[in-house]
Amino acid sequence: MTTDDLHEEPASPLSPGLQSLLADVLADLSTLSVPHCLIGAAALGAWGRPRATHDLDLLILVDQGAKERLIARLSSSGITVNRQWQAANPMAETRVTRFVSQRHPDYPLDLVYASDRHEREALRRTRTVQLHGLSLSVVSPEDLMILKLKAGRPTDFDDVIGIVKNPHLRLDLDYLWNWADHLGLQGELHYVLQAAGGEG
Repeated sequence: MTTDDLHEEPASPLSPGLQSLLADVLADLSTLSVPHCLIGAAALGAWGRPRATHDLDLLILVDQGAKERLIARLSSSGITVNRQWQAANPMAETRVTRFVSQRHPDYPLDLVYASDRHEREALRRTRTVQLHGLSLSVVSPEDLMILKLKAGRPTDFDDVIGIVKNPHLRLDLDYLWNWADHLGLQGELHYVLQAAGGEG
């Protein structure tokens, strides 16, 4: 993990409820020493164009025992598995667990389980930044780009273009192209670099 001091903390686009939920979850993850980092739209404030979001996504690395301990710990904090969502998305069980907070029921929390080499590498390359009023581990800009290119929604492409256009970042293009080649994302990466006016 490295510390990034390249920029002052931006204004958070997260609502007070989401910021409070994030603080609660981070406390439990830290207590159990679970490798983790903030991903998704909430991480954009560190690297790209911040935008409003109504949920939280964190990438974590756990085995089955650690997963069960984490679920129990979160439950004791009033953050429980959303059984209705899990039942409606049975194929997601090994990939993501969605939680609901008793204090902040309007804001979904997704804990995404690192499932491939890239995601495990992303957890080794996290940056510690001041964001959303907290000091927290955030996915690196390159790894956030790869995660969003894997997701492949129009909003994800817009988010990646915003990261590329950030003049304060020096992206590791060799790293990006290495993972794009490995994951079959060459066309997607070429598109966002060209659309942002960066190198192809």
